[in-house]
Amino acid sequence: MRTHKERGDDLRAPLANLISESEALLAAIGEEGAQRYRNATVALERQIRRARDQVDDLQYTTVRRARLAARQADHYVHENPWRTIGAAAAVGAAVGALVALLIVRPRGAASDSHDDSP
Repeated sequence: MRTHKERGDDLRAPLANLISESEALLAAIGEEGAQRYRNATVALERQIRRARDQVDDLQYTTVRRARLAARQADHYVHENPWRTIGAAAAVGAAVGALVALLIVRPRGAASDSHDDSP
């Protein structure tokens, strides 16, 4: 069985090799590569800022519209309480009927209709 120290030594050699190769690559890339990297970073940051601004605008618009819809619904309910109660009762009855049909309906109804067993 290998000791903790031996496993650590096994990891150090590849990591040291990776670091030295990375440093050599960065040195080979030189200033041109560094400038391209900076340009890409600036462009990416600009796109991220634009995307954040668009998300903020969308969130603001959505919240504003939701508040307006809530105010309009509240106003309608206060102006038409009996109509609202009737509509809510009708929707509740329809949902209740659907739930009752699903509960009462036998689970194998579709497959049992084709069964000719005595």
